[in-house]
Amino acid sequence: MKKRVLIIENDNDIRFIVEYILNERGFETLSIPEPLDLLEIIPFRPDVILLDEFINSRPGHRLCRKIKQVNGLKNVPIIIISTAQDIELIAAECEANDHIRKPFDVDDMVATVLRIVNHQSLAY
Repeated sequence: MKKRVLIIENDNDIRFIVEYILNERGFETLSIPEPLDLLEIIPFRPDVILLDEFINSRPGHRLCRKIKQVNGLKNVPIIIISTAQDIELIAAECEANDHIRKPFDVDDMVATVLRIVNHQSLAY
């Protein structure tokens, strides 16, 4: 069964590129600019969430905290993706599982997703 990645990124170009890359590497993806209701993404059952830190001028780390409080999502690992200088601090503050700095190297991005997904599947 393919691992599922939920991509929450408001930049259409970046969202398309990340989705394309992950699909080519064998992942099943769902990409959205912003969730209107977190309960709507539960049926996708993501194995990992890639979350942009800047979602329509709102901080993604707040959404990260909200996700971690929703039954059906709270155990899903989150990777914050951002151009923010203090991305390590932001990721730690919202208890994200990792971070990816933009602009990212494609192989590094895929390796981070794989590491998190593989680590998560060992936990079950």
